[in-house]
Amino acid sequence: MEPTLSVIVPVYNTEKYLAECVQSILDQTYRDYEIILVDDGSSDASSEICDGFALKYDFITAVHPEHSGVVNARKSGLAAAKGKYISYIDSDDIIYPDMYEHMMGKIKEYDADICICGMIIEYKKENIYTNCLLKPGIYDKEALEKDCYPKMLFDIEKNNPAVNPSLGNKIIRKELLIKNLTAVNEKIAYGEDAMCTYPCLLDAEKVYVADNKLFYRYRQVYTSISHIYDPKLLSKFALLVEELGKAFKERGFDIKDQLSWYAARHSTECIRKELLYNKNESVGKRIKNVDDYLKKPEIHDAFQKSRSRSFDKSTDIKIRLASKHKIFRLYILFSLRSIFSRFKGF
Repeated sequence: MEPTLSVIVPVYNTEKYLAECVQSILDQTYRDYEIILVDDGSSDASSEICDGFALKYDFITAVHPEHSGVVNARKSGLAAAKGKYISYIDSDDIIYPDMYEHMMGKIKEYDADICICGMIIEYKKENIYTNCLLKPGIYDKEALEKDCYPKMLFDIEKNNPAVNPSLGNKIIRKELLIKNLTAVNEKIAYGEDAMCTYPCLLDAEKVYVADNKLFYRYRQVYTSISHIYDPKLLSKFALLVEELGKAFKERGFDIKDQLSWYAARHSTECIRKELLYNKNESVGKRIKNVDDYLKKPEIHDAFQKSRSRSFDKSTDIKIRLASKHKIFRLYILFSLRSIFSRFKGF
């Protein structure tokens, strides 16, 4: 008999956390599931850990594609999945024991295509509790069009997306993922979750928000400057904005304003990292890199449209400076705040 739920765990060099992650799935009170561990060419002991679990449990499968990134790892897991519903769990995260029992219960009760729960983000020594900005309950298509879609990518009043893009805190009907995950551009290497989550929401007929339930614990791991700075971050984010625009246009959904606010808000963080952490190039070259980024049509338009909206005081200043290409002033602003932040830590 085929399982109802397939739990897919993309794995890449997470030997320190992998066993704890898998054990949290094994500890679920809900039992009608399989686990698929997708080892994406790990160079540490992760591959052996995956095989060890697969040998011990007949409902666990380990697959070993060549290293090609999280998008392809998720696709490989989906291709092997037998369940009607899919849950993706990052291999350095954990879930709480009643997550699947509660969420699958709501899916069965309402015949929902997607179920969303709250998350706990573990950052250094602090726990951040994050919830969907939608009220808990069931959303049919009419309610989705009225209450979800207009703010799912970015709620200007809350200064955040109404629906967190993470795949980890969601269970999704397999057919939706087959349609949308397989369509994700394999060059996407930033915002992979957003590129799948939001099209799935647009294609869903019913979504249940179990927002008062914090079932998923997301662990943010930053061990070196390489985790903070990616030399291709600006181009990766520009590609994400372009691909999201295409996905929404294909569905005939006007999300231009949301996408502009989303792009401008997140671009300020990408710009900060480029200006502060690109230690291989001079400040002048970093400023040139940011200037080139801000000249990209979709990024330029995003900043120009966002100037007329109010986010918060700090974000408004950054957007205003970026929209006017006052990049050296941004560099000074980010530098001063970084110094102040370190000073506070003493």
